[in-house]
Amino acid sequence: MEKMASWVTTATALSGLLLFVGSGCMKDLDSLSANYGKGGAGGHAGKTGSSGSHTGGSATGGSPEAGEGGEGGEGESGGRGGTGGRGSGGSGGRGAIGGGTCEDNGLTSCTGVKGCVDLSVGTPIDNGVDNCGACGTNCSLDNAASATCAAGACVLSCNAGLGDCNVATANDGCEADITTVANCGSCNNACSLNGVSSTECIGSACVPACAPLYADCNSSMQPKPNDGCEVFLDALEKCTTSCTDAAVACEATTVCNAGSCVAPNGIAVLTTPFHAANDKTRFSDIFPGGPLDLTGFTVKMRVYAPGATGGTATFFVSDASSMFGSEVSVDLIALSQKWTDVTIPVAGVNTKTVKQANILLTAADPIANPTVVYVDSVRVSNQLVNETFDSNFGGFARSGLVFADKDAAVTWTAAMP
Repeated sequence: MEKMASWVTTATALSGLLLFVGSGCMKDLDSLSANYGKGGAGGHAGKTGSSGSHTGGSATGGSPEAGEGGEGGEGESGGRGGTGGRGSGGSGGRGAIGGGTCEDNGLTSCTGVKGCVDLSVGTPIDNGVDNCGACGTNCSLDNAASATCAAGACVLSCNAGLGDCNVATANDGCEADITTVANCGSCNNACSLNGVSSTECIGSACVPACAPLYADCNSSMQPKPNDGCEVFLDALEKCTTSCTDAAVACEATTVCNAGSCVAPNGIAVLTTPFHAANDKTRFSDIFPGGPLDLTGFTVKMRVYAPGATGGTATFFVSDASSMFGSEVSVDLIALSQKWTDVTIPVAGVNTKTVKQANILLTAADPIANPTVVYVDSVRVSNQLVNETFDSNFGGFARSGLVFADKDAAVTWTAAMP
């Protein structure tokens, strides 16, 4: 009876399978045999983002192995994957791990923003950009047509005639007028005051009006250089009267005066006895009508020290509060060779209250006693000061604080001895 019962059960199962095949649900017995009793497959990996929560489907397979498990639910961005499918007889499919947090991927989670944010490029929105450099930093479009974000900083396409000149300190759109001499054509492109009496910004280019003895000889170049009136017509090396006239180099004992190399006409004479190395005497030319606003300008002093030996001459300006500016030092032996134009920067002081130009003489071996320095002119590059000492030594005086000998003095002569 047991054998008969077993045979009946088996026959019944085979009959069912044959009917299953006949119904079109299975192609053939070989296909059935190949799939009979296979275990469950793993779930798919979660996408990047928050964790998935779906559970895979279940299916029952033939004994003795588990049935094939359904796919695990997909996780959203950043979290773990969905749970794997569950088989009836063995282990179900495995759920995968998701893509990690925004920070794990070098990005940032910003409140109210779906997904992760790259703060270096921000979140584009219409013709602007949000979250540039930091969450919640939205690039201002004041006076701007559009904005992008580059390396975490707002980059604006400004309306005509305007610029974003404080991009490093404020997010206030295109706040600056770039048609001024302080911002001509672009931010911080200040028009040069070299040799000018005044200047304008026209068509995004600086247009200077030249001071006497200066000329703008490269004005036709494109793009137009921003160097003011760059040619000093009375230069010792290129003495001329205009941009087109021939220039000549003056001899050692002559100076350029109105385009001609001639003997100086009136000279301030600075004389100081030196007795030992490091003896010092200071002379100062106090500007007439000062203190003066010399912001953006330079001072040029024309000097000659025939017979000088060791030591230096140091040039600088000082302001109304007696602050000393940036120094320029020249060896006295170099000044003994010829007339020399020394350019003194107006820097390191309150440039709006410049009071005087100074020359500090310092002795060194071998010592010339006395050491004499002649001064032919003191000029500011806008000609606000234009001293030529034609009849007297002008504002020159010896310092009462720094002098090597009480006999150090300032005098005047009509011509070189």
